[in-house]
Amino acid sequence: MPAKKPKSLTKRHDTKKDRQAREDGEKAFTPRTSISKTAPAALKGHARAVATWRRLVGLYFETEGTIITAFDEDLLIKYCLAEEELGELYKIRGEILKLWTTHAKKILTVEPDPSQLGNYYNALNQANALLQRFQGMDARMDGKRKMVVLIAQSLYLTPRSRAGVAPPERPPEKPKSEMGDLLDES
Repeated sequence: MPAKKPKSLTKRHDTKKDRQAREDGEKAFTPRTSISKTAPAALKGHARAVATWRRLVGLYFETEGTIITAFDEDLLIKYCLAEEELGELYKIRGEILKLWTTHAKKILTVEPDPSQLGNYYNALNQANALLQRFQGMDARMDGKRKMVVLIAQSLYLTPRSRAGVAPPERPPEKPKSEMGDLLDES
């Protein structure tokens, strides 16, 4: 069963007693220390992670209620670092793909000489090794993406995690009277 949403994200109709109990429970677990928009020391030297921190904390500060607190700082740090690592993996994966593409094009243009077949097969093995490295990097990225999505859900950053938070509703229209129907016909 998923964790309860914070009071600021729930829009259901509760009794005053239930609302007060929920509010008191949240207050008991809300630290006095608030989360800061300046990135923590753990992100020093990680430019992309710092930028992610500032962007997300800025968005959290724009919301009406409190969604994250200082308790969530460590998780947010992990999220920011994972986003940066994912970018690094993406770059390495691109370099491997570029090497494999160059290698494969060269191999296709070579007509192997019978005396050089050993070298030709070694070149083919190297191309296959590059392709395996590419696939391995792709698998690592998939695992990292999965972890990032799970953390994002915990931090209410995905539509799925914010599901059930209904926008304010318009008041229902009053039914027209018989006289109103007559007046509209003319």
